[in-house]
Amino acid sequence: PDDKSIFIDRNGKIFTYILEYLRTNTVPINVMKDETLIPSLIVEAEYFRLMSLLDVLANRFFPNGTLLKFEHKKKLNEFYGKTNQRWELIYKATRDGFDANAFHSRCNDKGPTITIIKSNNNYLFGGYTAIPWASDGLGKNDTTAFLFTFTNPHSIPPTKYLIDSSKATNAVYHQIGIGPTFGSGHDITLENASNTKSSSHTNFPNTYLDTTGKGSNTFTGAYYFTTSDIEVFKLA
Repeated sequence: PDDKSIFIDRNGKIFTYILEYLRTNTVPINVMKDETLIPSLIVEAEYFRLMSLLDVLANRFFPNGTLLKFEHKKKLNEFYGKTNQRWELIYKATRDGFDANAFHSRCNDKGPTITIIKSNNNYLFGGYTAIPWASDGLGKNDTTAFLFTFTNPHSIPPTKYLIDSSKATNAVYHQIGIGPTFGSGHDITLENASNTKSSSHTNFPNTYLDTTGKGSNTFTGAYYFTTSDIEVFKLA
């Protein structure tokens, strides 16, 4: 047009919230609580590349953690199968301690959980199980369990690794002296004091399926690793 105005063909109602965020740097509480608005608001924030707004919106799904970026939070809920699922942080190693007892005291009997691991070389990976953690020394059956990688030394994009259905009886392993452990063997196990001891390891693939072909080097580039942080979220 002659007046050099710009026409933006987007959802007018949602764009109003975008403008309000740009003016105030906040999202109204009533909007944050509206399950019907958030997905559309995320779409618009992605369109306008408003990463700070995306972080605010995604924080409602995985609040209080520090390891996950917006795209990780979005992808985890895609992996889980419910895009608007909310989670509650129940354990953070840098806050609660890297001792296995600290993990079990906060995570046992808490229902389905997602474990996020950051290695000392800044790779991000973890696993999900529907089985509540325990300290009974037993392997547990879970056909819905999966592992995932977000960042790794091979430039593998965010990937979900499903369980081998013939080995699902050992999807997770519960032992008081060690942290979260997935698979027999184990595909991923966090030993006590995993930030200082290099005995945590990834014997992958064993119980879970390797679809990217890097085997035990998939997650950190090596069989053994140490951690810089761990977060565990339960269903909210």
